[in-house]
Amino acid sequence: MNPQTAFAFALIPFFWGGASSAEQEPKIRVTPLIETLTTLTGQKLEYPRGHPQVTATIAEIPPGAAVEWHEHPNPRYVFVIEGTLTIEMADGTRREFPAGTIFVEAMRTRHRGMNAGTSPARVLFIDHSEAGQSNMVKPEPSSSGRNGGGGEH
Repeated sequence: MNPQTAFAFALIPFFWGGASSAEQEPKIRVTPLIETLTTLTGQKLEYPRGHPQVTATIAEIPPGAAVEWHEHPNPRYVFVIEGTLTIEMADGTRREFPAGTIFVEAMRTRHRGMNAGTSPARVLFIDHSEAGQSNMVKPEPSSSGRNGGGGEH
């Protein structure tokens, strides 16, 4: 084999299949956000048994806005994109969830969400429900006298 042919064969990996690191495929980076068996109040996760559906929504919640008291019969996953979401339970306890937080809301437990901060909040909600039904139920007011007003979260 003459020197030009040997040189040409030596260049094949560079042009075909790339010995260059610049030609390597980009790597996918995976960042786990949540792995849980329970809601934020420690309840075991349960899913609809009939005809389940998944619904995803993004809510933009202005400062000072609050939703009515409600319950979720099925799991609701929550990811706070911007701002801070506050969840108030019927017993008056509050938990704040800043941007980047993901959690599973309480099921069959009276609560409400609000933006107690000074900047807007953007929140992604992913609901499991029976097909055609809402995963947000507004129960009768409790004897604690806590009532809320506002839109759906």
